[in-house]
Amino acid sequence: MEEKANEYDVPKKEGSVWPNDICPAYTPRQDAIPSIRGCWYCQYADFHLKEERVLEVGICKWPEKILK
Repeated sequence: MEEKANEYDVPKKEGSVWPNDICPAYTPRQDAIPSIRGCWYCQYADFHLKEERVLEVGICKWPEKILK
């Protein structure tokens, strides 16, 4: 069963975000899939993608870009 995306009116700065959450500050990373939008592909979300273990729930670091 696919989870429904949460849409936020403002970024959840320093708040927890799930991969398919989205807000108006969404800015895709260079490696993002164009047809899929969500925090997982956002430059402001920190899912520890460069670490050995990625996080299931990330942290919104808006307006600080984590990955470009």
